[in-house]
Amino acid sequence: MPSIRRTALGALGAAGTLAAWELTSRTGLVPETSLPSASAALGHLATELVQARTWAQTGRTLAQAALALLLCVAINIPLGMLIGRIPALEAYTRSTINFLRSIPGLALIPLFVLFLGAQPSMVVLLTVFVAGWPLLISTIEGARSVEPVSLDMARSFRLSRTRTLLQVVVPAAGPFIVTGLQITTVVTLLVVVGSELIVSAPGLGQQMAVANAAGDGLSLFALSVWTGVLGVAVNVAFRSAENKVMAWHHAATGNGRKA
Repeated sequence: MPSIRRTALGALGAAGTLAAWELTSRTGLVPETSLPSASAALGHLATELVQARTWAQTGRTLAQAALALLLCVAINIPLGMLIGRIPALEAYTRSTINFLRSIPGLALIPLFVLFLGAQPSMVVLLTVFVAGWPLLISTIEGARSVEPVSLDMARSFRLSRTRTLLQVVVPAAGPFIVTGLQITTVVTLLVVVGSELIVSAPGLGQQMAVANAAGDGLSLFALSVWTGVLGVAVNVAFRSAENKVMAWHHAATGNGRKA
C-alpha cells in the first residue's frame, strides 16, 4: 500500500506540473512562441518517437552514458577503497581531489574538444571526469567507516586481506557506494546530453542543438521532456536494482526504499 500511495502521489504531482505548464502557456502569461503548451509539446513528442532518427539518437546517448558509468565504477570504486583504507594516501590526495572536483565541467569542454574532437569518445571521457566524483568520495567515506571492532574480529579469525576486504570492508562500505553510484548515474546522463548539446556530438543533445539552430522551439521542448522521461526511467531502474542488491541492508536497518 505505501508504494501504491507513493506512485499515486508522484503521478498527481506530475499531472499538476503539466496542468500548470498548460495554463501558463494558454493564458498568455508566457507567450506560446517562447513556451509551447504542454499538450503541444507532448503531441510533438509522440510524433518524434515514431521516427527512427529519435530512437537512434536515444540509443547513442544511452550507450555513451552506460559506457561512462561503467568506467566510473571501474575507476572510482577500487581507487576509493584504496584511498579510504590507507590514511596516508587519503591525506596526500585530499587537496588534489577537492581541487579537481571543483572544476566546472563546462569549462573543460573546449579542452576536451581540442584534444579529442567533437565525437563520442570526448563525451564519454568528459562524463567520466565530471560524474565520477560523487562515487569516489562516497567510496572513500564508506571505506573509512568500517568499525575497528569488525577489523579486529577479522584479524582474530585470521582472515586474509582479500577475505577481510570482501567480507568486512565491502559490505560496510556498500551503502555509501550505492548512494554515490545513484548520484553518479543521474549526473552521467545529464553530462552526456549537455555535452552533446554544446558540441553537437551524436546523440539526443545533437538533435536538440539542431532544433535550436532551426528555431524549432516545439521540438526542443519535446526532446527536453523525453530526456526527463529517460532520467526518471534510469532512476526507477536503479532503485529497483538497489532494493534487490541491498535487501540485506534494508532488512537490518528497517529503511527499505521504494522505487
